[in-house]
Amino acid sequence: MFDPTAFRDALGSFVTGVTIVTTRDESGQPFGLTANSFNSVSLDPPMVLWSLSLTSGTLPIFRDADHWAVHVLAADQQALSDHFARPGSAKFEGLDLQDGPEGAPLLDGYAARFGCRARFEYEGGDHAIFLGQVVDFDRRDAEPLIYHGGRYGRVMRAASGKNLEREGLAERIGDGLALTASGADLLSALEEVAKR
Repeated sequence: MFDPTAFRDALGSFVTGVTIVTTRDESGQPFGLTANSFNSVSLDPPMVLWSLSLTSGTLPIFRDADHWAVHVLAADQQALSDHFARPGSAKFEGLDLQDGPEGAPLLDGYAARFGCRARFEYEGGDHAIFLGQVVDFDRRDAEPLIYHGGRYGRVMRAASGKNLEREGLAERIGDGLALTASGADLLSALEEVAKR
């Protein structure tokens, strides 16, 4: 028998993105939750999957849903991820809520969004696996939020002038680059680490 904690820690070695999956119940009330169990399945037809614990209180809502949407979160959306990871029904309170073309609640600021028609559900151990056909998608030029070893992270790009500018660590001045305040702070921290 596997030690569940050791098994979870080993699974945490795999870097994943972070998503929020949204839908509406029969009465039109919005529901959503944070999930990192998202994967592409097929390009033709376009299909994706995600999974949800069989003990989740929202499982019946997603089992009955005809449509749902997966929002791949951007690097600056950690607070939103934490908010939707908590149990409770007031997750959409204070949000300017509209629906995407497929009919699921639309959240702003995502890196990518996949609106899906629910197609299949399978049981896989202690989780339900939801497979959906993508009927609409959108992508923005935003760095994704990632999760590894039980912590949030960011993608580290190769050190180049363009990437340093994109990350706000350097700015172009004439023909050259100069560190921003954030870049100088990062350089100082790295120098301190290198001295140890």
